[in-house]
Amino acid sequence: MKFKKWNVDQKPSLVECPQHYCFCWTPPGGTTDLSGEVYDSFSDAVTSQNRVTFLHGGCAAPFGPCRRETKSILDNDCYEPHNFGLKKHDLPELFFCDPENLDTEDKEEYKKMAAIIWRENA
Repeated sequence: MKFKKWNVDQKPSLVECPQHYCFCWTPPGGTTDLSGEVYDSFSDAVTSQNRVTFLHGGCAAPFGPCRRETKSILDNDCYEPHNFGLKKHDLPELFFCDPENLDTEDKEEYKKMAAIIWRENA
């Protein structure tokens, strides 16, 4: 799986989809259930016939199209940190987050992170 190389010292664009670093991203060849159905168990969910294959990878945001994918201001920013990918590549948990979409506690954490890694560009 090919990950885009991000420079931790540069603030990422909030209009670009970070793909593999988003929990909603389905990697190439991956499958996901877009039916909206609620399952009784994890086993039922992963064996469901409602799965769609993403040949080239894509966004599987559960609450509708993501602004970072569609580039439309009418859509919501559905980015959700995928902690495993972020940690694997030494990126902070809130690196790709839009601070306007964070709760009060996470906004404070974002401000601290931004002041440390982006200094004057925070």
